[in-house]
Amino acid sequence: MGKAMKVAAKAGKPRHKKALVKDLSGKKAKAGTPVKKKPRPVQNSDGFYSGKFLPQSTLVGGKAAKTALKIGSIVLTIDGQFIRVPLTQKLQYQAPCPPDKQGDSRIRHESFMHAKSLKEALIGGAQPNDIFYDLKKGHLEFVPVLKGKVAEGPLPFSQWPDGIRVSERNRPWWLPDDWAHGVKTTCVTYLPVYIAPNSRTYFHREVIEKIVEQQLGGLDGMVDWAKKQLSEGRDWTGQPVKFDPDAKLFACLTKSERAKLPSGKELHVAIISARRATERTGIRGIVNVQTRCLASGIRPRWYVDAESLSAYRRLGLDAVVGGKLTPSRNKALRDAQQMGKACVQMSDDISRWEYHNGDLSDMEGRSEEKMRCANELVKSRSCLVISPAAAARFLLAKMRAAEGPQLGGVYPSGNASFGLLCDAISTEAFILGDFFVHDDSPCRFDESITLKEDYDFTCSHLQRHGSVLRCNRIIVHASHETNPGGAVAVRDKKGKKERENIGILRRKWPGVFKPHGTRGDTQVRMVWSSRQNK
Repeated sequence: MGKAMKVAAKAGKPRHKKALVKDLSGKKAKAGTPVKKKPRPVQNSDGFYSGKFLPQSTLVGGKAAKTALKIGSIVLTIDGQFIRVPLTQKLQYQAPCPPDKQGDSRIRHESFMHAKSLKEALIGGAQPNDIFYDLKKGHLEFVPVLKGKVAEGPLPFSQWPDGIRVSERNRPWWLPDDWAHGVKTTCVTYLPVYIAPNSRTYFHREVIEKIVEQQLGGLDGMVDWAKKQLSEGRDWTGQPVKFDPDAKLFACLTKSERAKLPSGKELHVAIISARRATERTGIRGIVNVQTRCLASGIRPRWYVDAESLSAYRRLGLDAVVGGKLTPSRNKALRDAQQMGKACVQMSDDISRWEYHNGDLSDMEGRSEEKMRCANELVKSRSCLVISPAAAARFLLAKMRAAEGPQLGGVYPSGNASFGLLCDAISTEAFILGDFFVHDDSPCRFDESITLKEDYDFTCSHLQRHGSVLRCNRIIVHASHETNPGGAVAVRDKKGKKERENIGILRRKWPGVFKPHGTRGDTQVRMVWSSRQNK
């Protein structure tokens, strides 16, 4: 081995076989043992400056002080409120320097502790956190009184900190009105940020709750938000409700059907609901349905359970006691009859009504190919987003022109492709209870049935009037099997009550209800032509 190679090999070895190193704790450890770093002490576990620790001089605080000196006022957080205080505000610091002030904080405090106004304190080096800390600890008082007022918000975009843009997403319903909502431009992923009236930024709801010293949202917050959206004609997310012109939908009627087109005043609109006005998912659905009804020119009446009546009325709804599911439905039918109007019933969780024009019912070929064509048709054609009032008037016009059916409804699935593969109108098909129109008929719901009552109601109409009218081009989007309250509260996980009601249907309408091939024994297929004792 050459001399150079020996030197290199020697340099790669420890000088002594038992070489020792010291870790940060001062204890000796063998060579090669990883050195443990001391964790940095957490200076503020609250996620914002809460005054638990001494204030530090920061770049953000320095910018805030310069901005305040420029505009002549500063926004301070006092008792959970953002107060804009003029820099002419007189103040008095405790003398001598408080003993809890140490290090850099003490040095800076001594530089502004003789200030007689907020402006003098900021010029002397004070930052917003210094003032917040001193107010909280009693080291500072305003003399003779605080002359500030609640800061108006949200903060204009021109005053936002750098690195934030306006968010294209919906504003969180729980965010206080005087806070702004943006998104970070310095983050690779989408990172929402919330800007306080004092221009400070935060990322978490629980942190904001600590700052404003109250629980955000909660039932009171949800109710206030709901009432605000309803008064402004917006849905739960704060977006305005928009529909395609009714004329586009009514153009799909024949001349004879348009002659039977009713006005909105001929409809009694009933929304059947229960136990959904005290939790977020339910209130969200209520706002979305009510807003769409109001936007289409109709004011619905809510038929609810007695225990929830006050909660629904608290939202500003026209609510009456209807009882349980089928008694509520029957009360709505009786009320409409007394008014001499057609009854429109809908569930409390519909978020959208659509009309899809097209027809693939005569298409031949394999089912996979037909479904592919239907999917392409749905994607290629823009559907009409229709109002609930327009949908009800459309159905009623077709029913009256047909001079037979007294019950009309929509396709019982949110998949428009399936609807396009059916005939445009079905006359012996199941009418979904989520949205239907009932004209002049003595048929009523069987109150012994607690689930699948719409199947029985459809059969009653078919037996008495010989037909119903289901438009397979109208689709409603609802979440009636997943959201809490309502009929979901009646269902059980094992499906016992579903099977009990299916048993009632089969005894009452023998031969009509067949087992569902793919959805288990809690679902059925209705085949009216297979009924016994015709």
